[in-house]
Amino acid sequence: MSKALTSSVLSLLVCLVAASSKDKSFQCVSEGRFPHPTDCGSYINCLQKSEGFSSQEKSCNGGAFHPIHRTCVPLTEMANCKPRRGRSVTSDPKLEYACEGALSEFVCVDCKTLVNCVNGTAYPEPCADGDMCSVREAQFGGGVCYPDEPSECSCSKPNEFQVDYYDPSKFLFCQDAGTDPIIYQCPEDHVFDPVMSQCRNSAGLPECNSIGVFANPENCTQYYTCIFTTSGWVQKPFTCINETDPFLMYNEASGVCEDPCQWNTGKFTCTVEGRFADPLSCSRYFECVVDEIEETGFRQELHECPEGYVWDPSARGDFGHCVLEGASKTPCSPVTINKCTIPNDWCDNTVP
Repeated sequence: MSKALTSSVLSLLVCLVAASSKDKSFQCVSEGRFPHPTDCGSYINCLQKSEGFSSQEKSCNGGAFHPIHRTCVPLTEMANCKPRRGRSVTSDPKLEYACEGALSEFVCVDCKTLVNCVNGTAYPEPCADGDMCSVREAQFGGGVCYPDEPSECSCSKPNEFQVDYYDPSKFLFCQDAGTDPIIYQCPEDHVFDPVMSQCRNSAGLPECNSIGVFANPENCTQYYTCIFTTSGWVQKPFTCINETDPFLMYNEASGVCEDPCQWNTGKFTCTVEGRFADPLSCSRYFECVVDEIEETGFRQELHECPEGYVWDPSARGDFGHCVLEGASKTPCSPVTINKCTIPNDWCDNTVP
């Protein structure tokens, strides 16, 4: 065969291959998610633009595309499907919560992240600049990276914070109007408060600022631990309520759940004349004088020792007096004021 004939045959083959490829190319004529024309393990997203459509070729990452459900499914569900090797995409175990109950779905986990759930495995697909993760069931059968939608993910004002549309534990920061938002994650067990523009504990607990175990002052039937780690504060809630005794509160002083009606509140009432230490302070004392005008039969006055002095009930022949700090012969351990508010009817209705 001559060189000229060989060249002609090669040219013809190239033309035939080109024509065959062209016939199998996919042209977007409507918006949606469609099977790839030559690869059962891939699909094509068709997005409406101001002038026509744009197409995005995506891989099912080793799975098969189901044309009816418009999702990626295991190969076992699509007989005779032998997909081409897709582009390398790494799964993210931290996002597999998004695939619970949606083993084969396209899920928006936040305004800028689409997750392709393939047989329960999460493959994240970050949205490109200008695109947001939008749930469009009618056209795409789930989430898709879509231009400038939803509006809840768009930046309308500069220097603005807003809660993420899909995840309350995340928030968006907009540097300027019309720009892509920057997404931040709140600490564990926190949600973003758009009014306060800060992350707040989802259980309604106070923020941790020191290590320890603390009662929830808003509801002392609850308490929580604060532990500081290399990644920040770890806070865990607990409850005192149980089936055998529903009237318990956490006492920070003793470190256990107790009947609050039995707590020492440090309240002092005169019963005899004299001077007596204030149960709540080492530097104060009460003076009790008989007075029939008073309802209790005593005039009760609270006094404080000078700065640098404490009340010693053993001084002056056990009549008591203010002495220098460190010179008192009587140990002083003031009652810790409990920050818990006990409902008025609790102590009248506790179970005997």
